Amino acid sequence: MESKRKHFSYKDILYKSRKAAALALIVMFGTGLAVTSSWQTEIPVHDGDVLVDSLNISEAGTSGSEKEGTFEERRAALELERNKLISSLDSTISSSDNDAEKKKASSEKERIMNAMETEIAVESLIETKNLPDSFVMITESSVNVTVDKQELDTNTVAKICDIVMRETGKSADRIIIQSMY
Repeated sequence: MESKRKHFSYKDILYKSRKAAALALIVMFGTGLAVTSSWQTEIPVHDGDVLVDSLNISEAGTSGSEKEGTFEERRAALELERNKLISSLDSTISSSDNDAEKKKASSEKERIMNAMETEIAVESLIETKNLPDSFVMITESSVNVTVDKQELDTNTVAKICDIVMRETGKSADRIIIQSMY
């Protein structure tokens, strides 16, 4: 019996290496796709609880050269965002046929308007007490007060906290007082 000897052929090696290379490319492409898709952050669905995007407000307020200008810019940006939201709510109220939707839009508009009025009142009272200029932003869960003073002493913080608690009805653990520096 004659033993069959396998012939060595470069064509076989090239063919097998092409298969391996194609398989390696597919695996690398799949891995790369999986990795890059996990890098993308998804924007969460807006639930309507936040009055404004605080990141946009802080970015808008950092471009001014005067300290008072930054508060004015922040106030203007906050008012602009809220006015857009109120306009959208007004549109919903006037065009919707669903009474529940109209009622929800009306209560949201009223909540925003009340927050705006309370913020102005708190800022005015802080100014009246000869405390540093401040920027107040009220959300459903907290009150943020940014003060135009490098170092806040305990007495100043206590006075501001007292004013905010009286005007908003929020407890001290829901009030954030911070320096703008």
